[in-house]
Amino acid sequence: MGEKREQHLVLERRALTIGKWANLFMAFAGLLAAWLSRSDAMLVDGLYSAVNFVSAIAAARIGSRVGLPPTRSRPWGHDFDEVLYVTFRSLILIGILVFAAYVSGAKIWTFFTGGAVPELIFGPIAVYAVVIVAICLALAVNYRRAFRKTGKRSAVLKTEARAALIDGALSLGSGAALLSLPFLQDTPLGPYVPIGDAVIVLLLILAIIWQPLAAFRTTLADLAGVSAPSGTFSKVSRAARDLARERGYLFHRAAVLQAGRMHYAAVYLDPVEAIRAEDIDGFRDLLSDRLEKLIGPTRVEIIVTAGNGLTAKNGGSAG
Repeated sequence: MGEKREQHLVLERRALTIGKWANLFMAFAGLLAAWLSRSDAMLVDGLYSAVNFVSAIAAARIGSRVGLPPTRSRPWGHDFDEVLYVTFRSLILIGILVFAAYVSGAKIWTFFTGGAVPELIFGPIAVYAVVIVAICLALAVNYRRAFRKTGKRSAVLKTEARAALIDGALSLGSGAALLSLPFLQDTPLGPYVPIGDAVIVLLLILAIIWQPLAAFRTTLADLAGVSAPSGTFSKVSRAARDLARERGYLFHRAAVLQAGRMHYAAVYLDPVEAIRAEDIDGFRDLLSDRLEKLIGPTRVEIIVTAGNGLTAKNGGSAG
């Protein structure tokens, strides 16, 4: 498994490195396009790419640590780093979208209160939109390919693929909408063309903000120690029960948590008869191997007990 894990890490690092430099280019391009075109939508796009660049640096470091053995300072390993990364990244993206909504709302308020609103310059917008959409689609394909080749277990790659699609959709939608504004000059909407990009930004925010919100809600549940999904819990319980039956042990229950691509399983057993510590170690290792094939990397702990661990004293609860 160690060689396979190393191959997966290499694929993940390669995809993240490509994404890192692509996002740095897009960040500079977005800020330049915003300055040349005077468009808030381009500014938001550039800031979004800047966050993706910084995130790719953090993701590369986190991905290399996930799955490493526990240490004295990190007795449960570094697996929750991945969850923290996705959580804070989602919060940053939400913050950028809220900032964009504020800037766009301020422009609309200025317009309706008689203030001056800069006129858009459309040339840079067209060039920027075509280039950035092509880059984002290529990045999304690259991330998804790496995600599949690494067993579809990397929350980092999944998050980056989603971010690339969001960035591409943001660039495509804002670019197309902004370039259509000149055609509204001779229509009843003509007087409102100066705030067209602000309205477009607000509409785009309403369309995409649910994705970082959904990611934040999922990772928050992981950090809170909420039980793994029922399908995952059922597979762990079934595997532990079957192995316990093979060894002649009494299986009480299992508790299962998830942290990104890593799972934690605590299995409560009653050996019924006297056994050696080596027997429990063998049970743990064999169960860990079986769960690796069923649900992915799993850290297994075996609790030898005459009960099921659900006493009032320890306040436990079923997974």
